[in-house]
Amino acid sequence: MEKRREIDFANVFLCLLVMLIHILSKAVSALDRTSLQFAAVYIPSRLSSFVVQGFIFLSAVKYFMRYKYVGFDYVGFIKARLKAIVIPYILWNIIYYFALMPLGYFIFDMGELIKYIFLGNMISHFYFVVIIVQFYVLMPFWLWIVKKIKPSALIPVSASIMIIFGQYAFADFVYNDRIFLKYIFYWICGCYVGSYYEKVIMWIKKYSKYIIAVFAAAAVTDGLLTWVNSAGIRYIGGLENIHIIYCTVAIVFVLTLGVYISGYIVDKKIFSVINRQSYNIYLSHCLTLYYADYIAAKCFSFGQGELLLFRAFVCCISTFVLWGAYDCIKRRIMYKSGC
Repeated sequence: MEKRREIDFANVFLCLLVMLIHILSKAVSALDRTSLQFAAVYIPSRLSSFVVQGFIFLSAVKYFMRYKYVGFDYVGFIKARLKAIVIPYILWNIIYYFALMPLGYFIFDMGELIKYIFLGNMISHFYFVVIIVQFYVLMPFWLWIVKKIKPSALIPVSASIMIIFGQYAFADFVYNDRIFLKYIFYWICGCYVGSYYEKVIMWIKKYSKYIIAVFAAAAVTDGLLTWVNSAGIRYIGGLENIHIIYCTVAIVFVLTLGVYISGYIVDKKIFSVINRQSYNIYLSHCLTLYYADYIAAKCFSFGQGELLLFRAFVCCISTFVLWGAYDCIKRRIMYKSGC
């Protein structure tokens, strides 16, 4: 299967947005909601919060592109996902658990650790793994249904299921955000995009100016309305549905960006490293933020602005140095072994 640069671009872009959200999180929770400083950190955080939806979409795109050309082996697929996704996830849960014990976050309890792993709630963004595994387990169903039903029928149905499940049927269920039905629309869209990828890229190129304009309008609408609501200026209803529209448009926009600028940056070494190590970066980067906060509290008297810069510095430098070194060593070992 031909490697598509715009997919790699979207993968790296979303990975960096995850880091941005978590770097900003401390300031978002600490600042006065009526202040301009709050708006300056909250709106970028809000507009970045399509990353889980984006990764779900990208996963479906990549697998449906692949299985157009090769046969699907369910057992082999599950084994590969266990090795690439589940085992690293379990290992990083264990690492976080023991690394954060000295900071006072946990007291060892094996039952508690297993519960964290199963529910994906040890660290805020780990729930993504719980969601994506559900989609993987049901892969034969997705392959079958996409072949049997036209996108014009299944996409609206999936959107309806997502809205009903997320906002009405199970809205009060505490683990609502870990059930695949809440994200099924993005997965189904990704399935069809992967199945008709060349046609979708042609459509993007044809309507790219309109996509950019719609994205700008959606970003302004979602960002400003949620800020107005969060700052207590005025209650705004229907924000969840507005955000669904924004997330959908934002994913298309990122793919559009990738179509036009990926050729200029995907061959850069740092880009390639982030792309190859994106999952490890996704799982690990928050640990650096916990220790950055601990060091800042013990050694410095930072204001929120200074703390934000310190968190960004520690997170970016430590994460990229760690995984850059790991990637370099791994590739050298593979080269010497002839892999």
